[in-house]
Amino acid sequence: MLKSWKGRILLFFCAFLLLAGGAAVYVWQQRAPLAEEMIGRVLAERGIAPVSFRVSFIGLRSITLTDIVIGPESSPDLAADKVVVSYSLGELLSGNVQSISVGEARARVRFSGEGISIGALDPLLEGEGGGGPLRLPLIDVEHVVIDVETPRGNAVLAGPATVRPAETALAISSDGVQISELGSQPRFAPLLAVGQVRLNETDIEVDADLSSLIEGSDDVSLLHIEGRYDAKARKGTAEAKGALSFSGEGVTPARLLPVLKPLYLDVEGDVDYAASVEIDDGNVRVLADATARGLSLRQTAAGSVSFTGDVRFSKTFGDAATPYRLELVEVKATDLARPERFAPVTLEGPAVMDGSLIEADLVVRSALPAIRGARLADIDASYDRTAGKGRVHANASIAFKPDKLELQTILPVLKGVVTRMKGEATYSAEARLDEGNLATWGTATLDNVGFVASAATVEGVNGTVRFSSLFPPRTNGVQVLSVRVLEAGVPLENGKIAFEFGRDGLKIVDASWPFADGKLVLVSSGRAVTASNAEFMLTVDNVDLATLLEIVDVPGLRATGHIGGSVPIAIRNGDPVLLDGAIAAKEEGIIVYRGGAADAASTEQTKLLTDALQNFHYTELEGGLSGNANGNVTLRLNLRGANPDLYDGYPFAINVKLEGSLADILRRGTVGFRPLELIKEQSNSVSPPAADETEPGTEP
Repeated sequence: MLKSWKGRILLFFCAFLLLAGGAAVYVWQQRAPLAEEMIGRVLAERGIAPVSFRVSFIGLRSITLTDIVIGPESSPDLAADKVVVSYSLGELLSGNVQSISVGEARARVRFSGEGISIGALDPLLEGEGGGGPLRLPLIDVEHVVIDVETPRGNAVLAGPATVRPAETALAISSDGVQISELGSQPRFAPLLAVGQVRLNETDIEVDADLSSLIEGSDDVSLLHIEGRYDAKARKGTAEAKGALSFSGEGVTPARLLPVLKPLYLDVEGDVDYAASVEIDDGNVRVLADATARGLSLRQTAAGSVSFTGDVRFSKTFGDAATPYRLELVEVKATDLARPERFAPVTLEGPAVMDGSLIEADLVVRSALPAIRGARLADIDASYDRTAGKGRVHANASIAFKPDKLELQTILPVLKGVVTRMKGEATYSAEARLDEGNLATWGTATLDNVGFVASAATVEGVNGTVRFSSLFPPRTNGVQVLSVRVLEAGVPLENGKIAFEFGRDGLKIVDASWPFADGKLVLVSSGRAVTASNAEFMLTVDNVDLATLLEIVDVPGLRATGHIGGSVPIAIRNGDPVLLDGAIAAKEEGIIVYRGGAADAASTEQTKLLTDALQNFHYTELEGGLSGNANGNVTLRLNLRGANPDLYDGYPFAINVKLEGSLADILRRGTVGFRPLELIKEQSNSVSPPAADETEPGTEP
């Protein structure tokens, strides 16, 4: 009986082993379907669906999943060709694994006003799935491609990645993820991100370096970024900073941002920058500061210019969207052309881009230490990129001060040409761009402006000049300015200058001054006026000799009659040069000279001449001026007539040449003259003056 009991036990045990072995064989044979069912149940418990995959291998140390698709098959949120999970039996029974290796994978992330979405994987991001905590091991991804969709455009992230558990978070790192913008005309060159992203329930933290992958060049470091985002609260912040050095053969704005290629920016120099980002309920606010250090723009419409100073940028995206705003903070602009065209200035004010419309409101001030802060221009500009239309308006009122604020101070190209400026000038300038066509115009009003030029000293210029074009300068027809005083060898007062800028340059149409009860008129006789070369015709119109001599005030000299004629004038190296010409008396008159030269006559011929001039009744008077009006001139004088008190009024023909400073002759009357030649007594009879004609200044 006992033997029979032992046999039965042995038989039961053997049967159990056979059943267990058979079950084990069955389980081993069905391990793949069972694993698929278990993995699917775990993902479903966490709200991740739909999911499809295949277990291609399962062993004691690893399991391989292939053809993994999470989300709609036509547009999956995550897809991978192969995933290998490594484990030990003990770890697997406790719910842990050693590592996960992923081959080629592709995922999709969407950014919108509602926040961040990764499709069917959102429960993991939001922490809303069930099934207990998901404990992940080290995950290595050979190559992942992430399609990123944003309201500002779509991009692709591609590269290797590693996922490591970090306490309660996951750290996703990469030694090089390439970021490329989708589209036929990308706005930026591909980027390379190296760094780490930490996922801690609903928190996302980023710490990475960003570089630009410029074709044909080494990677260009752009910035280091650190940020944090709470997906549940939909709030986050980020900070970034970096620096760039631009050069024509290296980094250029167009190579970093191909969208700038149409602007043909030729930039050199350095810029440092930092930015902060705030995310709040779908609204993204960006604030940035940049400092330019000798950043030069070359080959622009304004020539080559260097900028140094601070720039601030701000923009909000989302429901509370604001325009792009750029604020210039005392940005110093320096002309790089030689010779220098304008002295350094500072630019202040905002530039705003709203859609296709760009608007700017800037103030231009002098950056020179002696006149730092002097307001030179208020600029209001706008440009519609879609319509290809724009406008710029500039205006200012400038009070000139000699040796401080002058045209030569702010425009060095005029240095030494126009000096000692005073008075006030108000201007308004306008430029409009329409489909590539540029039109400019403006006005300038002068109020009691004075200055010293190489050829003249000018006081009290008043009037308004209207320009039909500024580039190149063209006046709106003939313009007129009043001039209180003009001294160019001859002091002239209360004149008017009519001029115009045309195709050939500046031309004096009619410059006239009252002079000695007559008039002096100056007009351009050449094509244009320049600082070093110009030609004019000076017309003397009905000048009264008696009044002229009162102005000149040569002691002992008086005369009657009126003179007229013309004198060519040329500007040579900035000096007015008189080219003789012809001036003659319009009628007969009398010349009386009873000055010191008559008393000091030392020769017989000189005494004869001075005796004749004591009461000379001329029938012809003709002469001319030649020489530098700012230096010595020669006065040529030809007289015909007689002195009724000398030799019974016998006729004389007298040729006299006077040499000296025109300024001294006309301002002080102190210059002496010497008779160079007394032409012989005429043999032909000349009619004596009328018997009742008396010398000037006496009663008959």
